[in-house]
Amino acid sequence: MAFDEHLQLHPTDSPTRWRCTYSPFVLTQRANLQGGAGLAIALRAAEQVTGRPVVWATAQYLAFAAGRDPVDVDVRVEVEGHQTTQARCVLSRDGGEVLTAHVALGTKDFGPGGTWVDRPIVPPPDSCEPYRFLDPGKGDMADITELRLAYGRQLDQMRGVPGGSASAWWCRVAYGRHVPSVGELAFVGDLLPVGFSEPYGRRYSGSSIDNTLRVGVRAETEWILLDCRIEQVSGGYGSGRMHLWSEDGVLLATATQTVAMRLSSSPEFETDKLNRPTV
Repeated sequence: MAFDEHLQLHPTDSPTRWRCTYSPFVLTQRANLQGGAGLAIALRAAEQVTGRPVVWATAQYLAFAAGRDPVDVDVRVEVEGHQTTQARCVLSRDGGEVLTAHVALGTKDFGPGGTWVDRPIVPPPDSCEPYRFLDPGKGDMADITELRLAYGRQLDQMRGVPGGSASAWWCRVAYGRHVPSVGELAFVGDLLPVGFSEPYGRRYSGSSIDNTLRVGVRAETEWILLDCRIEQVSGGYGSGRMHLWSEDGVLLATATQTVAMRLSSSPEFETDKLNRPTV
């Protein structure tokens, strides 16, 4: 099943307004619409309205969208150039804004491109153990999101011992080689906050404030390598960067995010009572 099938955009009497219904498999384990899924909805609507592919987008999260009631999606084209369109998208429910996104879309002939960042050398997905983070079987995002630990530690191995800034996981939300949609990239890119456990060596909970996605080459893959680097935590807010790689080493996208942190006072890990990030 393609990831975008979990997000259904229904047209209205306005060509720039949609109503979106979504499956339970894009809800967090706290029964909220996952932040990356919210951004995915905005990006899909923006691409439909403009007819152009997303290049860059940033979202500000304003409120939780609990449960599965539909959300309204409004796209406003701010500037439409010969090659680049700038748009704004708002997700709302019952008149209250949930998310605002600013989006740049387009493509242009430039000549040869390039990638000047190196993919980490990690084992292939089949050689990596499952990452014990999500708890499947409850009818939420954990049932479609498969994670395998490529670099770093399992949560129950940390025991309060600080680690490095880097961690990486292979992630799969759809089976078979395919070109991930911008919505799929937004969804898996929102797993970046998972990486804050590695440098602290302990559990935490947090809420995403923003999410920025820069889209690279649209290439086929089944698994996406989430190459996460935590940059800093200051004043209770953390920031990090995640490169999204194909199995063949193509840079699909880069995600950055700011998280309001709440670090556990206990360094011990009890995996059945883990305070999971609000991703």
